Amino acid sequence: MSKVFKYQFLVLCLVSYIILLISCSDKKYSGRKFTLNIHHAYGRKVFLETLPFQNEKKSVMDSATVKSGNDFISFNIPDTEERPFRLKIEESNLEIYFINDISETILEADILKTDDFKVIKSPATNSLKLFFNQQAYLREKGRKEFLLIDSLSRAKGSKLTIDSLTSEMNRQLKDFFHNYISFADTVSSSGAFLYVYNNIDFGKDYGALKNFIQKASQRFPHHQRIQQLKDETIEYLKIFEEEYNAGDYLPELILPGIEGKSISTFSMKGKYVFMDFWSTWCAPCLVYDKVKLNLKTKLPPDKFEIVSIALDSGKENWLNYLKGKNFSWPQLIDEKVWNGETIRRFKIDSIPFNFLLAPDGKILSKAIKPDSVLTVISNILK
Repeated sequence: MSKVFKYQFLVLCLVSYIILLISCSDKKYSGRKFTLNIHHAYGRKVFLETLPFQNEKKSVMDSATVKSGNDFISFNIPDTEERPFRLKIEESNLEIYFINDISETILEADILKTDDFKVIKSPATNSLKLFFNQQAYLREKGRKEFLLIDSLSRAKGSKLTIDSLTSEMNRQLKDFFHNYISFADTVSSSGAFLYVYNNIDFGKDYGALKNFIQKASQRFPHHQRIQQLKDETIEYLKIFEEEYNAGDYLPELILPGIEGKSISTFSMKGKYVFMDFWSTWCAPCLVYDKVKLNLKTKLPPDKFEIVSIALDSGKENWLNYLKGKNFSWPQLIDEKVWNGETIRRFKIDSIPFNFLLAPDGKILSKAIKPDSVLTVISNILK
């Protein structure tokens, strides 16, 4: 190979390498881009947050400062599953909710018009906005009808008219809540589904909830969060489909006590145990306080123990309530309340509730009324 050819070859390689570097550096961002055209927010910060779903905690993904009265703020995040996001403006009531359904979402907002923002791109966000505008109209209509009914009632108006208006208002209210289910059941965006799901309530129609979430998992088979939601819901529904009865054995449960140290419910084995479930916000639960104090006074400590499990999201409230109480038995807390391990493992769906356990952990009785607790346990301990 001649020196000239070698030189030309090296130059060609170098040029190709430079072109490759330039093309790589100019390569477009492959994630999701959000651009906000914000008015009248000079000097304020804009925060991009994930919208908390179920047990999630709010997460601030990025922030930027507005530099003029009519500024464009852009955020980039990696490709991720569709989900709801929120843009929040510092020292403002303006909150913008949107879905990351396309590669670039463009929004326009004015902090002087907090209820009005535009979504230039994002079919899922626009469908959500239209739906919630319709729901807002129905909510306002219902409010006016309620005020009319209240006014007629105060004026001792026609009972026939009042009853007719009340019946119509109740029908519209039922439709209002059913709209959330219908929208979530048909929307094509998984992110919009997750956003609306927080407003859905099937009450005690657990079969309808099960069918609903199973259909959703089939519509969005590759969305991990929706599949996880389906699994969590099915597991939760087992609480209402199954229950522990006399003769069964409860599984072990480990929860933090007053000092924060983890305590196992199995550590009480070897004694008869009255296990009760309560909360500081549950007035009927507090009726058992005197009952439990009475049990500790009258029953032999070498044969009998109590363990109280609080379903309370406010740990400080729980600790403050226990201060000054002469409760000399283990006090545990499950801060996840209805989404915690206590509910899932012991399959209870309401409080106050209790189990009476034999020394080997077998259930002897359950849901004992306050005025019967001492008699039931005393008879068993004879």
